[in-house]
Amino acid sequence: MFVAAAACVAVVASFSAQTPANRSGIREPAFSPDGKRLAVSWLDELWTMSPDGRDERKLVAIVANDGSWLSERDPAWSPDGRWIAFSADTNGEFDVYAVPVTSHPGGGVARRVTSLAGDERWPSWTRDGRLVFSHRPLGGHWQMYATRADGNGAPVKITPDDAAEWHARVSPDGRLVAFISDRDREAGDEGDVFVRELAPAAAGADAPAYRLIRLTRAGGGELFPAWAPDSARVSYTANRPGVGAAIWVTELPRQEPADETVRVAEPGTASARGEGPGTTTPAPGPGRGGGAAQAVPIATLVSRRAGTVAWSPDGQTLAIATLSATEAGYNGNPNRSDDDETVLSAAPGEQVLWLTAAPRPIDAGARALAVAPPAAGRWAGQFDRVWQTLKSLYYREGASAIAWDGLREKYRPRAMTAKTPEEAEDVVDALIAQQPLIKPSIVSTRGVVASGHPLASAAGALMLEKGGNIVDAIVATSFALGVVEPDASGIGGDGQAILYLKGMREPIVIEYKDMTPGHATRDNPKIFRDGQRTASDGPTVANIPGVVAGLTLLHRKYGSKKVTWAEILAPAIALAEDGYILDEALPTTIAAGRDRFAKYPEAAKIYLPGGKVPKPGDRFINKDYAETLKVLAKEGGDSFYRGSIARRIAADMEASGGIITVEDLAQYRAMERVPLSGRYRGHLVYSAPPPVSTGLQIVETLQILDNYTPKPGATYATDADYFHHAIEAWRVRDTGAQISDPERWPINLGNHLQPAHALERFKLIDPRTVYVAPQGGRGRGRGPGAPIAPAANLDLDDAMADGVADAGIQTGTTSFVAADPEGNMVAVTQTLSTWGGNFYVSKGLGFLYNDHFRGGRTGTSYGSMLPLMRSTSTSVPTLVFAPGFTPRLAVGAAGNAWIPASVYEIILNVVDGGMGAQRAIEAPRFLIGNAPGGRSRVQIEDRIPRAILRDLEARGHTFVKVGRKGEVKYGYAALALVNTAKGAVEGGAEPRRSHAIAAAGK
Repeated sequence: MFVAAAACVAVVASFSAQTPANRSGIREPAFSPDGKRLAVSWLDELWTMSPDGRDERKLVAIVANDGSWLSERDPAWSPDGRWIAFSADTNGEFDVYAVPVTSHPGGGVARRVTSLAGDERWPSWTRDGRLVFSHRPLGGHWQMYATRADGNGAPVKITPDDAAEWHARVSPDGRLVAFISDRDREAGDEGDVFVRELAPAAAGADAPAYRLIRLTRAGGGELFPAWAPDSARVSYTANRPGVGAAIWVTELPRQEPADETVRVAEPGTASARGEGPGTTTPAPGPGRGGGAAQAVPIATLVSRRAGTVAWSPDGQTLAIATLSATEAGYNGNPNRSDDDETVLSAAPGEQVLWLTAAPRPIDAGARALAVAPPAAGRWAGQFDRVWQTLKSLYYREGASAIAWDGLREKYRPRAMTAKTPEEAEDVVDALIAQQPLIKPSIVSTRGVVASGHPLASAAGALMLEKGGNIVDAIVATSFALGVVEPDASGIGGDGQAILYLKGMREPIVIEYKDMTPGHATRDNPKIFRDGQRTASDGPTVANIPGVVAGLTLLHRKYGSKKVTWAEILAPAIALAEDGYILDEALPTTIAAGRDRFAKYPEAAKIYLPGGKVPKPGDRFINKDYAETLKVLAKEGGDSFYRGSIARRIAADMEASGGIITVEDLAQYRAMERVPLSGRYRGHLVYSAPPPVSTGLQIVETLQILDNYTPKPGATYATDADYFHHAIEAWRVRDTGAQISDPERWPINLGNHLQPAHALERFKLIDPRTVYVAPQGGRGRGRGPGAPIAPAANLDLDDAMADGVADAGIQTGTTSFVAADPEGNMVAVTQTLSTWGGNFYVSKGLGFLYNDHFRGGRTGTSYGSMLPLMRSTSTSVPTLVFAPGFTPRLAVGAAGNAWIPASVYEIILNVVDGGMGAQRAIEAPRFLIGNAPGGRSRVQIEDRIPRAILRDLEARGHTFVKVGRKGEVKYGYAALALVNTAKGAVEGGAEPRRSHAIAAAGK
């Protein structure tokens, strides 16, 4: 049981006593065995200091061969206090080292303990002088190993099976090891705390299976277990409903718990004083089907400052190094690197060392102790970490790598002179402002296709080479994307295309949004029970798909007639039947949705072959999808709605509990619609009409901003005044329009497309401060006499206020464009709604369905769900024409609320910034929302200079950084720029995901 202890203090590298929560770059504390010293990773160097933050001493006296600073992490004291083991990144991979503890001011000389291919992290000492650590081979996952601390002998794997295990910590008595693992995980769970008996050194690879104890079974993910000195309690970081990320402590049970009940032990309660029962109500066994009940350990909340933890040897104190905030939801961002953020990206209060009693009233009595400011030159390590991370992500070879190496030589001397994090960040900002293009600019005199995957773009370009037009190319691209990017698009989804062919008076929109089934009513027990939906995935949440109908209409009416329907489907069929080599994108989605894919046998067969998540480099094959596409090629698109495929879909839905019927499919039609239009800087902008609301928002915002005249050459990343107006133009829109399915509800756009209305809203922008709506609580107000926005409207600004902060997997979408030098342009956005759709595959058909039916309002208010009603979304494919009705650009984007944000910003980059296609795509992204009280809250990629942000913060804006410093992160766009005068077209492909440009004839 716990006992009350001393007060809570913070150890921070602050430059003012008034800023105790300033970022310091201190991580991963470890107490010495006698409790007199703390070892920490401070600005990626190992230091020791007294527990009051004084007498700091450098621990390691080595640097990399090229003179750059190492990243030294994860310190762990040997039981006798004479050595510290740690992990260090010297060549892009982490290895384990050990260094003697010395009083020499320059530190000791470290010896390498491991040199396996891949990474070794989180060393922990055993009582018999070994080191337990986690190893991840290249392309593999973490597992635990043990080795002699002197580096002699080969490491021995101690994970007894193929499960992933990481963050290992040996108990003080040497009998047990605590770690995180995703073994036997359930939906929404990213890792739990386990404890296993530690095999003796002599056991080796033939060691018997030792008893495994599970300490937690809860949603979210646990991190960084740490032992109390009594070897009977384990602390860990976890994210819990109503609490958020915090530090919890659990006592080891006498038997393995079947479930975890999280009880917050608030100050003054019996639990907080260490009194009261140690068990809760028995819970069923691991199979969740009953069986013998087992006691469940109580998890006690000890600190709301989540981070890495070390216990003092007397068990009275916890040292907590707070973590940088992590994104909670997957939004299509491939897992290409797990490098940590530097302190330059940390917010105040992150990467700060706190000492807190274990336990007492939560986080009570905090006071700050300032340690000495780092000497000039130490901030260069943070510069190096940013530079190296971006090099490994984007600049490994070729001309861009040479340019990136040159920028390091240019800016590193300045980093060596930095004395504060602000000065260091200014140097890194200057480096990032000159980033070379990540992907090459592609210009063609025949035509380009830009899509979410190089093989899909190549399928489209092949149609151009065969003599087809951009419509033929876009249809072939779409079918291929259903194979190579099946988590975002496919014939089970929906979409919209905006098309201009030479000779048209204006563009046309082909709308093929999915539609609620005919039995989508609140009294249908298959989908509603006690007023709640019965499922969040699977067959009951699928709407009637629209993709095949839309592609069929595009090909029949606007195709060239020079390539056949079968020729257009042929590349997709070959990719599905023969397979293709995976990169990081699809495996990341499958890993994020693994539990849901596993629920459905046909989906698991395809996406979890052998029960495992595919790895980059694997060949991915989907023969069932190939057979379905062959039927479409032979029988035509009507087969999906009124033929053999329709009958198979309906039969499977009936057998599995879905509600899509053969009649639902037979009545579906793609629609031709007139786009919405407006003007910006003399350009004509055409965008998506109802049932989608984002087209109106894009056009209206641009017309508001059109009243602002920026300085020549200004962009939002270089000019604070421009950035302020770009944000405020979005925020001052009012909400009076009524938008839903035009066949089910009346549409009322009001005056939202009128220039006079835009001018009225522009006058609400104050150049000196943010706009706050008169009614409060929203960043936008209503104009005089404007109707209140219907409850059923797509409330994009609420989505933007949350951005990627919602837990789980975000909406999954893809966008692609094609254009030629004559000015023919098409932009398409397609979606399954969620990355992975509904995670369900009908037997033998091979494709995922959308999950749009899980959303939408029910009731009688405007826009509420009705049977056979088309869905809305944030998709916004857009065409822009220069003065004189000259084709200028086609653009679309994917990524939830980042879709309209990305399209808006790319248009600004091209029209105002004069950027080429690739530069406009790679420019920093931002996502506009609202903070409490209706003020501005903007998520940004951490690529906008600190000076610009400080200026805007003084005007009332709040910024939340996403991703690591310099990383391109969210919004997955495709862009084509047309230059009819030069007879050329330029494509822009997204480096944030797997996009690529293919040019005809290349």
